[in-house]
Amino acid sequence: MKLGLVAEESEKTKKARAKLKDKLEKTEKKIKGEGLEQKSQEIAQWIERHSHDRVAVKKDISLFDQNQNSAKMSRSIEKMAEELAEQLKIK
Repeated sequence: MKLGLVAEESEKTKKARAKLKDKLEKTEKKIKGEGLEQKSQEIAQWIERHSHDRVAVKKDISLFDQNQNSAKMSRSIEKMAEELAEQLKIK
């Protein structure tokens, strides 16, 4: 008995592989190039159509606010911070 020999694919498996390959290629075409551009335009049109539903935000929002509006620490992080502070006091 020799190891390392691989049986040839059956016709059914070859057909299934070809079908999957074709489906994958069609999906890639939708994702790339014109499909992506088309979807981008559809999203922009949807946003424009629904612009009347927007609510004006009075608060100034920025991505980088030097952590002025940071989230509260979780209990586990608070506990670690307290333990670290205690360790630093001891030393």
